[in-house]
Amino acid sequence: MTTAPRTYPSYAIGAVGAVLLRGSEILLVKRRYPPGRGKWSIPGGAIEPGEKLVEAARRELREETGLDAEPLGILWVLNNVVYDAKGKVLYHYVIVDVLFDSSTIKGELKPGGDVEDAAWMSIDEAVARGDVSRTVKKLIERIKKHGVTVVPVEGVDFESTQA
Repeated sequence: MTTAPRTYPSYAIGAVGAVLLRGSEILLVKRRYPPGRGKWSIPGGAIEPGEKLVEAARRELREETGLDAEPLGILWVLNNVVYDAKGKVLYHYVIVDVLFDSSTIKGELKPGGDVEDAAWMSIDEAVARGDVSRTVKKLIERIKKHGVTVVPVEGVDFESTQA
């Protein structure tokens, strides 16, 4: 099976983010690789073929932070396009952010997979820092403006045996 290139893609790549909020803190990871290398971001990554949204978000949460939790629903969908210096699409991800229930956290926080670090950060600190991704800042702005509301995950994934 051939996979689409992540840089200069022919089409948008489906991805997930795993959002964990605990009081006035948000769980963030420091990216080891582009896009966003060296930036603090939401744990997440590309959806693997055949993988359900919640399964993908949960897998990314475990791989990147060592934590597991129960999903509450879809918090946000972001069409993230990054252009190169010549204006050509360098990266294009459609990211579905899944909110997890912080009261159900299991495991021990430790960075793994393709991240350098994982930490709880205050929301105010995340907004103020220069090394937090713009997508995290947009998510925090959305939460401050609209509160935390989710679309339930039941029925979101559809499977078919027909082409």
